Amino acid sequence: MTKIKITAKIEKNGESFLFYVNIFNISEETLKLNLSNNTGGLARETIHLYDKNKNRLNKGVSYMTPINNVTSLTSIETGKSTQVILKTKLEEIENDLFLEFKGANFNVKKDETYYFQIEYLGTKSDMIPFNID
Repeated sequence: MTKIKITAKIEKNGESFLFYVNIFNISEETLKLNLSNNTGGLARETIHLYDKNKNRLNKGVSYMTPINNVTSLTSIETGKSTQVILKTKLEEIENDLFLEFKGANFNVKKDETYYFQIEYLGTKSDMIPFNID
């Protein structure tokens, strides 16, 4: 049975955010996981954002980015981890502000606190707070 632990941290970089997601293998065997976000699928399927009251936000436009090689398996040995970095940017479109991940986006507001959570293989990270300035 696949057992993992997920942690995340967030770093603001100008008008962008970097979401550092660590996947720890706590299974008894080496895991082979597709952790690539080349097509936006990882972000689209695993990322959840919550508002300041911890109500889940709906994803905006979901889209796929075409790419030739969609298979990108990552091996994680027992007791080891790997890191995925999900990059975002804030984009304003017709007076609405969006936090844009490759694969999905979320409508956000300035001066608000949001919570990031990633869910993968039935395991969820903690809810990590961050502010949109």
